[in-house]
Amino acid sequence: MSEQIKVTVVCGTKELRYELQHDIKKTLLETMREGAVLLPSLCGGMGKCGRCLVRFQSHAPLPTQTERLMIAPEELRAGYRLACMARPKRECTVEADFAGDKDGEERNLHVLTGYYGADRGWQTEGGQVGLQAEAGAGTLAAADIGTTTIAMQLLEVDSGRVLDTYTCLNPQRSYGMDVISRIRAADEGQGEALQKLVRDVLASGWRRMKESAAKRGVREPEFLCIACNTAMGHILMGYPTRTLGKSPFLPVDIKTASIEWEGIRAVVAPGISAFVGGDILAGLYACGLCSPARGLDAESKGREEETGAGEESAAWLFMDLGTNAEMVMGTGRRMAATAAAAGSAFEGKDGAAGSERLCAAAYLLEKGIMDETGLLTEPYFETGITVESKEGSRPVFITQEDIRDMQMAKAAVRSGIHFLMKKLEIRDYERIKRVCIAGGMGFYLDHAAAVRTGLLPAELGDRIETVGNAALAGAGLFGRKGWQESGREMEDFADGVNAFNMAELEEFEEVYIGYMDFDCNITPGMI
Repeated sequence: MSEQIKVTVVCGTKELRYELQHDIKKTLLETMREGAVLLPSLCGGMGKCGRCLVRFQSHAPLPTQTERLMIAPEELRAGYRLACMARPKRECTVEADFAGDKDGEERNLHVLTGYYGADRGWQTEGGQVGLQAEAGAGTLAAADIGTTTIAMQLLEVDSGRVLDTYTCLNPQRSYGMDVISRIRAADEGQGEALQKLVRDVLASGWRRMKESAAKRGVREPEFLCIACNTAMGHILMGYPTRTLGKSPFLPVDIKTASIEWEGIRAVVAPGISAFVGGDILAGLYACGLCSPARGLDAESKGREEETGAGEESAAWLFMDLGTNAEMVMGTGRRMAATAAAAGSAFEGKDGAAGSERLCAAAYLLEKGIMDETGLLTEPYFETGITVESKEGSRPVFITQEDIRDMQMAKAAVRSGIHFLMKKLEIRDYERIKRVCIAGGMGFYLDHAAAVRTGLLPAELGDRIETVGNAALAGAGLFGRKGWQESGREMEDFADGVNAFNMAELEEFEEVYIGYMDFDCNITPGMI
């Protein structure tokens, strides 16, 4: 039997203290996970990201070689270690400034929940918490399970009004911040632990929704309607994930699903493929893109009715920009979908950080401090540079490495648009009449900066719509319209989508490299 010691974890401003029993053969990160004291870990506990940094007040274990490379000598002497590497051997107290509490809450957390709908009316993100509902009205709960955050809302069924909102960080982030890390952890025997983490958070939100309904004199919600990516859905449902993380990337089941635990009756929206999940399909549903009219305006709809699925029919593009950027394009009755690995360039709890970096890059280009190939001038190539953002925003420190990450992300996104157009035989950006950008990054996206840096084609700049958390709005609509009927409608749409992995295309590398520079101007007809 392994030796057990007591480890006290102090979080944030020392308001939260947790006493954990630690097995000296385990890492501190493993013990904190077991105690539901959660640290971010982009690399899934491999010692590469540095996000699980903690400080031992005393009895710090000897630093590993990995920690010597990741942490400055003076910080090592001050007791700083990586929780994923450190194996405490003596009773100690550890400061973890960035840890969330056992319900996944975190101070100063902002999770996007608002939605700018097809009726062009903004649904606020929490300002309606005190809204008076009609006595006895029916309600439902909706949830968007993101890789980084989770958002839930209590909705009045008839009107769709938001009665209450609950948000938190996804507690699974301790196993890695991206989908691949979660899949790997599940494949290595942590599937049940990951499932319990997300179910416990949903149960907390469900209790909040029921209490809120009782206070407002409305009926308690009968169902929890969930939108999530395919990996999150598999973990929630308890499906095996091993086929999601390797070619040919096959999901076990992406149809509408129902599940019950702790008295919660939940339904999960269907998805499109292993890499374009139910959150994207729910977003398309909210934007009216699953309907026969495909969410086009009257003029575009009229042209589509005249031309059917012909070459001249109007097209639309839906995008959700994050660590994994998912894209769906449609024209007439033809639809195609793909995903791009954007990495950490769009990273940020609320999406603001990615947009700020994009604005900083646009500024550097305009001032000649960075050229079109992404090369910073001296001395900034070595030292990096701090860019003063717009009034009211925080300054952005940007390095040559940040620029390269951004170039790879935007090249991946532009390649996605490129291949979607080729799949649908669209040779002119003019045919794309509507561009919906969902999610946190999209909400904060500066359209001019997106065009200047080449993230989006200049021809689409005036057609961009910021739609906010379309996945959460779609989850609510999924329930309000009757999830059985809505599920069938969404599944019918998904069956007609040509989902493909662009990285497997023969010309992918050539196209990807072609979009790397900030002055990229190739079009689908040129390659």
